[in-house]
Amino acid sequence: MSKNLKVFLSLFVAMLVLLLAACGGSTTEPENTSSGEDSQPKADAAAAEEKLVLKFGELNPDTHIVTKSIYEFGRLIDEKTDGRITVEVFPSGQLGDQQTMIQSLQMGALDLYRTNPSYLSDLGMAKMNVLHLPFLFRDVEHAWNVIDSPIGQEFLDVINESGQQMVGLGYLAESPRNFFFRKEPVTKLEDMKGLKLRVPPSQMYLDIVESFGASPTPIAFSELYSALQTGIVDGAEQPIAGYDANNYSEVAPYYTMNGHELAPSVILVSELTWNSLSEEDQKLMKEAMKETEDFMHKLGKEEDENSLKTMEEAGVTISELEDREKWVEAVKPLYEKYGAEHLDVIEKIQATQ
Repeated sequence: MSKNLKVFLSLFVAMLVLLLAACGGSTTEPENTSSGEDSQPKADAAAAEEKLVLKFGELNPDTHIVTKSIYEFGRLIDEKTDGRITVEVFPSGQLGDQQTMIQSLQMGALDLYRTNPSYLSDLGMAKMNVLHLPFLFRDVEHAWNVIDSPIGQEFLDVINESGQQMVGLGYLAESPRNFFFRKEPVTKLEDMKGLKLRVPPSQMYLDIVESFGASPTPIAFSELYSALQTGIVDGAEQPIAGYDANNYSEVAPYYTMNGHELAPSVILVSELTWNSLSEEDQKLMKEAMKETEDFMHKLGKEEDENSLKTMEEAGVTISELEDREKWVEAVKPLYEKYGAEHLDVIEKIQATQ
């Protein structure tokens, strides 16, 4: 071996040792050379090492009721762990679209995410489609009563047993989803014919819109505003608070209170993240989620009232259906397509008061 090569290797090894020492020094307990004087710095270093930051991805902006509830979840986690675990929220699709964040969650690159149940059905969890069946829930109170019952855990178990590297933590239920439009109000089923409506990338949403006679157009949520602005689509659908928080009144000022669907959002945790937590921390996460559900439940009515007032002040035309029974009849085939194998749970949902 040449002298120059030996020198190079010696320098390389020395640099490597220094680098490893710099990166991993905090995990190695130093030799005890005093009678307790260093104990506090060691304790502080150990506490610092135990701190955990969880990343939570969300599509909606800070002003949305769902995002506000996610921030409350983070506050509760910080409080329950005395700052040892914190939640960093990334709203407005900062970490990508729904598919990107689901994949990040599965790989452990993202710790928490909120999604619609129908997207999970496209990952093989067919039963989750039941929560999206049109006109299944009578109102948001009915939805909360269902997910607070053993039925809610039954659907979370579907996620936990799916093998999709995610854990179902809880739910966030908004008011029903309604359609809104760029050019004119829609009050009858026949008004939907030929309209191009944005839908999330989910087969259930495609089928619902087609059942109403419109043409579904899958578009990423982050692109919806511009798609409405440029006329790529004629309309879309959102709960009241979602419509208001995303300023859709500026580009689609006709809102129809048809209430075709009210699927509670599901809060997911990466299985890799979940399994890395102690049983005590898992328990704290569940407690914080339950308190967050209560927080959103109480906040929801107030948010909807404020949003309706804002919409009216902005000149939004808010319409009711003239032929609701026709809308309900139009989607009955979807109960056969998506609910035939789950009639028992559908009946339990409908029987819940």
